[in-house]
Amino acid sequence: MKAEEITVVIDKPTFSPIPVRFSGIKGPREVSHRLVTVLEQDLKLHLVFDVLREPPVRGAHLKEYFISGEILSLSPAFKVSLKLEDLFTEEILLYKAFQGPIEAGRYMIHRFVDQAVEKMAGFPGVAYSRVAFVRRTPQGDELCVMDYDHYGLRVVYKAPIILTPRLSPSGRLLAFVSYERGRPEVMVLELSSGRIRRVSAYPGLNSSPVWHPDEKRLVVTLSKDGAPDLYLIDLKGRILRRLTYGQGVSTGGSFSPDGKYLAFVSDRTGSPQIYIYDFLTGGTRRLTFSGKYNVSPSWSPRGDRIVYAGNVKGRFVLFTLDPEGGLPVAISEEGSYEAPVFGPNGNFILASGRGPEGRGLYLFLANGAVHRLYLPGDNISFASWSNIR
Repeated sequence: MKAEEITVVIDKPTFSPIPVRFSGIKGPREVSHRLVTVLEQDLKLHLVFDVLREPPVRGAHLKEYFISGEILSLSPAFKVSLKLEDLFTEEILLYKAFQGPIEAGRYMIHRFVDQAVEKMAGFPGVAYSRVAFVRRTPQGDELCVMDYDHYGLRVVYKAPIILTPRLSPSGRLLAFVSYERGRPEVMVLELSSGRIRRVSAYPGLNSSPVWHPDEKRLVVTLSKDGAPDLYLIDLKGRILRRLTYGQGVSTGGSFSPDGKYLAFVSDRTGSPQIYIYDFLTGGTRRLTFSGKYNVSPSWSPRGDRIVYAGNVKGRFVLFTLDPEGGLPVAISEEGSYEAPVFGPNGNFILASGRGPEGRGLYLFLANGAVHRLYLPGDNISFASWSNIR
């Protein structure tokens, strides 16, 4: 069998969801109901929990968890306490009391859930994070941002065509490609103020912005010198370093968490494959050898895996791969998915495509054991995902 024909498909691990019970939050009904709804949604969006709106069976010593809470005050400051218990050991694993404006109640729940997820599942939660994506409409493209639980969706920018939005690691900045003036230009939006700056508008192609972990630099694809190549620029558009030199078409993908390496796509060997650029040596090595068309690499924030989309018999399959090389592991089966991105904890992946529940953004556990439709829509693409800091 030729190397380019190899497809390694994951043997799905046995998955048993973690039972979590809660019977409500004590306090005024309307406020309590809102908080409980947020809590339930947060837990379900972590994919690994069996969420039960039932009180615990005390003394049964089942391997289950129980979350309870109480609204302590509505004014002058809103106060709420939340508690996580291990019903098997009868231990209190987490107790938190929050205080602030009542409008911040949902974010208090997010903070608690993220810590509770780590206690129960062993990895940090992602409830306190945000997602950006492009929504296509008959009037043009809309750049959208919302909290991970779908709350607060807002359109932050419009243009005839918008491509490849990328949230910075802190979630404060959003880089993207705009065709507002009829040609591709790289823009950066400051989400808190709405301020937009044009950072790359060289003649020819300006595309595929990739954030450096320090948020002071971007790698972009420019064709100003001929073939599309990769350049490191600052946020004023000044070129700091040219990374590739005309060996086919090169386009950016994702930095390693330490900023020492860049995963990118090049067709220098005749078809798109994933390569790694070393910023210390300036050297490049090929990473993918299985499959004839591999694109859209995203590096896990933990540094241990790269996810990408590979074309297999006319549909795109999501693969993860060790950055040092080896055999890829397929994490998607039925359906076709593109432009995958890791979540901020490295345990989840978002990708756009068509799956068993229709078309939209799909959420995957990084090992492929569980997935679900996260945001439905035929007109949604180019997800990006980051913490809120």
